[in-house]
Amino acid sequence: MNIFDTVAAVSTPRGKGGVAVIRISGKDTARLLSRVFRPAGKVSPAEAPRRAVFGSAISPADGSTIDSVLATFFASPASYTGEDMAEISCHGGVLVTRQVLSAVLAAGARHAEAGEFTRRAFVSGKLTLTEAEAVGELLDADTSDRLKLASSALGGKLSDKLKETGDQLLGAMTALYATIDYPEEDLADMSSDEVASAIESARQRIKRLLGTYKRGRAVCEGVRCVICGRPNAGKSSLYNLIVGEESAIVTDIAGTTRDVLRERVSFGGVTLELCDTAGLRDTDDAVESIGVDRAKNEIASAELVIAVFDGSCHLTAEEMSDASLYNRESAIAVINKSDVGCVLDSDELDFIENRHAKAVYMSCADGMGTEALEGAISELYDAGACRIGEEAVIWSARQQAELQRAEEYLREAADALSYGEAADAVCTLCEGALGHLMSTDGRGVTEEIVSGIFSRFCVGK
Repeated sequence: MNIFDTVAAVSTPRGKGGVAVIRISGKDTARLLSRVFRPAGKVSPAEAPRRAVFGSAISPADGSTIDSVLATFFASPASYTGEDMAEISCHGGVLVTRQVLSAVLAAGARHAEAGEFTRRAFVSGKLTLTEAEAVGELLDADTSDRLKLASSALGGKLSDKLKETGDQLLGAMTALYATIDYPEEDLADMSSDEVASAIESARQRIKRLLGTYKRGRAVCEGVRCVICGRPNAGKSSLYNLIVGEESAIVTDIAGTTRDVLRERVSFGGVTLELCDTAGLRDTDDAVESIGVDRAKNEIASAELVIAVFDGSCHLTAEEMSDASLYNRESAIAVINKSDVGCVLDSDELDFIENRHAKAVYMSCADGMGTEALEGAISELYDAGACRIGEEAVIWSARQQAELQRAEEYLREAADALSYGEAADAVCTLCEGALGHLMSTDGRGVTEEIVSGIFSRFCVGK
């Protein structure tokens, strides 16, 4: 990838639509645009930046008209990429879009690679790395919470928090450097106690950000969640209740669900990759047996298990044995059919409560107890620890890893200060922390990491 090339790509989804947008960015944008666009009036787009100009898209080879279009020119640095940039809006037919793009490429542009426009915005300083990552999340947002998180990060909430923390740490380091460089002079504007306090305050800020990761990841990546239980316990009814529609077949006949049903849904403040599975039991039915095996495989790979128990019946030996298929810390028990009364005795209830992180009473048929289940999931994934859209939240493993290393360095720096270590040793540790803090937002980040982030973007973004 040569970032000095002028690049172009279709920025709207492929297929037929009302309008398609071809985006161009680079130092030769104005020249290329003049070769493929003929204004209907006397003013060219480059002469009227940021104003849509009506005209025709033309072939640079023979000047023939391709389509009636609108062209907008954005002069550097007032553009998305920070470079000279243009957008041509044409009719959204597959062929006409292809021909307009081909004309731009024939005029001298290179086809943009995946994520190249946003990468150029990052390189030119228009976006921080976390803001650029947020663009990707915004494009992939499929729940309202994910959209809120991406929008707030793109708006700079996370970048601002990282900068505040870095500035605080820099203040402490400046005082330490003054002590190192001029040990005989009292030049530092912070006392040793104030330096220690600033380092600890920066560490606590980082810890608070790290505390948002579980929720942020659950919102953006989703939690692999499996609903399991014996036949007719109410698994499919619960699945339909969470999904909000009749996706799974519900009957009184045991073994109705034989395959794995999947849906992505926002519930309890997190995104669930929800799976409904076949009822767990020994069976001679070959097809149902395959379904049971698939259910066990799903349970083994699940991050969250919702185990449904029929409260109107006593526990079976199979149910008690099946509870060993999943970890207690990642399991929620739903005691279903509370509307008809619970016959489980104290020993059975103790077993359920001891084998699951949380237990809720529900009637999946009429929705009673839905809020209690949402609350249990919310508590399990710290959904109340941060307000999505209002506070800085981290969501990627890369962000978490960088901040964890920064926090470790600051913890060592605080210990070094308390043990009376030399100021240069403390400074070295603070420099390590600052390096990881800056890398979180793309300052000092490696080329390999940057390439990995932008490779996941679509072409045209």
